[in-house]
Amino acid sequence: MQNLQALLVGENAELMIAVPTLLSRAGFAVDIITNNYIFKKHPAIRNFEFVANSDDIAKVVSEKNKNNYSLIVIGDDGTLKKILDSDLSAEEKIELLPIQTRKNLDHIYSKIGLSRVFQEFGVNTPEFRIANDKSELKRSVETLGYPVFVKVDSSGGGFGVFDCSSNDDVEILLNKLQTYPVLIQKKIQGVELDLSGFYQNSKLIHFSYSRIERAKSKFGASVLRTYVQIAHLQKNIFDELVCLGEALGANGFVNIACIKSDHDKKLYFIEADMRPTAWVDFSKFFGDDPAVQIKKFFSNGHTLQHPYPISSAYPDKILLPYFSRIKLWELAINRYYVWRYIPNKDHLAIILYLIIRKIKTMVINKFKPLIPEKHWIRLKRSYQKSRNCILHILVK
Repeated sequence: MQNLQALLVGENAELMIAVPTLLSRAGFAVDIITNNYIFKKHPAIRNFEFVANSDDIAKVVSEKNKNNYSLIVIGDDGTLKKILDSDLSAEEKIELLPIQTRKNLDHIYSKIGLSRVFQEFGVNTPEFRIANDKSELKRSVETLGYPVFVKVDSSGGGFGVFDCSSNDDVEILLNKLQTYPVLIQKKIQGVELDLSGFYQNSKLIHFSYSRIERAKSKFGASVLRTYVQIAHLQKNIFDELVCLGEALGANGFVNIACIKSDHDKKLYFIEADMRPTAWVDFSKFFGDDPAVQIKKFFSNGHTLQHPYPISSAYPDKILLPYFSRIKLWELAINRYYVWRYIPNKDHLAIILYLIIRKIKTMVINKFKPLIPEKHWIRLKRSYQKSRNCILHILVK
C-alpha cells in the first residue's frame, strides 16, 4: 500500500474529533491546519499547524504542497464556506474541496444548488421551488401547497429553516425574513434517517444507516440514533447512494440526510453536506469499521458492494447516544451507556473541552437573560480572547 497522508482542515472540535483516529486506523499519517488549539496534542495527529485568524485558513491550505496528500478533509461547514468564498481560482478550490469538477461547486454549502443537482441527476428529493423575493415566496407556497419548509440557501445546524403549515405561518415569516433567495421545499411526512458516508471519485466506499430518535431542537443536531447494520438493507438503498455520489461528484466524507416517507416508503434526500458528521466513526461500535473500508479502497480500489456481510457478533440494530449532546444528568448517570461510546477515549483533552463547552452553554442559557446586553458583549469578548489560552493549558 502507498504511503498514505491526509490533511484535515477546520475548527469545529465536535465534527472533527473522531476523524484523525479514524484515518490513522485506515493507515494515514494525519496533519491538521486549524485555529483550534484543542487538536495540538491529539495522539493521531502528526503535524499541527495553527492559524490564528480562521479567515486565513483557505490561503494557508492553498499554499501547502497538496501533492503530498492522498486525502484532504474539510472538517466543517464554516471552513467549506471560507474556501468557497475565497479568492482562490476554481481549480484551486476543487483541489481542496471533496468534489471533482467545477460544476460540483454549485452545491457546496447551498441548499438551492443541492436541490437542483438532485433534480438533474434523478436523485429522489422533495418537490421544490426557488424564491427571490416575497411575492415569489408566496406564489411558490401556493403552488406546492402546505406543509412546506422555507430554507435560507446557506445555513447550518438547523438555523434558517422554517416550518410553514398555513398562510399565517408564511405571513409571520415574510415579516422577518431578510435573506433571499430561499428554497421552498414540500414537507415529507416520515422518518428522518442519516446515511452519511465516504466516497472517492464519486464511488461509494462506506456508509452507515441510522434513524434519528432525538435531536437538540426541532431542526438541530441529533442526540440519539438507532443504527442498523447495512447488511440488512435492500440493494436499492445502495444504488441510490451510488447515484447520489455521482450527482455530487463526491470525493470524501458526505453528511447525508433523508426522509423515509410514511406515504410511499421512498427515501427523499434533503441534505448532503460535504464534510464529516460528528457520528462519522460510530458504526465501528457494531462491527462495521469505516477505517477498514477506507483502507481497502486505498489499498486495492475496493468499493462498497451489495450484499454486505453481516457482523454476527453484534446486534442487528443498536441505540447510540452522542456524549456532548445528551443532557448533563444523562451523562452523569451513564444513561444509554454513553461512556462506552465516547470517541477517542485516548484523548481526554477534547472530551473535557466538549463537556466544559456543554456546561458553558447551559450557563449561558440560564444567565444571559439576566445580564444587560452591554455587559454580556464585554463578557463574550473577554471569553473569546482567553479561549485559545485556556485550550493551550488544557492540551499541555
